[in-house]
Amino acid sequence: MNHASRIDKTVRNIYDTFDNPGANPMEAGLGDIDSWIASLDGLGGSALNGLQAELRNLRGYVERDDRPAMAASLQLLGTETARIARDIHSLTDNTGDQLRHLGQTLVIAAGNLKTSVPTHPQVG
Repeated sequence: MNHASRIDKTVRNIYDTFDNPGANPMEAGLGDIDSWIASLDGLGGSALNGLQAELRNLRGYVERDDRPAMAASLQLLGTETARIARDIHSLTDNTGDQLRHLGQTLVIAAGNLKTSVPTHPQVG
């Protein structure tokens, strides 16, 4: 799968998760995260290494269902993805535009997740 297809699939999966939260099992999300970690493997550069490390953090938050941490991680990933997209805007295959869209989608997902987290956990 090329990067453009992977980015498009990721964006669609994020929207599907928020549109149909019960229909997207955790294993599918973990698979997507693992796919991105693997795709960044060996590409080098501190920005990409930082993204890879944050994706690993996100994976752990998803496994623990730590929604506040997931939201913060998605926010960070979205901001960093958008920053990287600015640096590669000159690519002819639209990857920069798609990465900007992915960055925006991650930030929106972070906001959606923040609003879905109960502010006062029930004690019981």
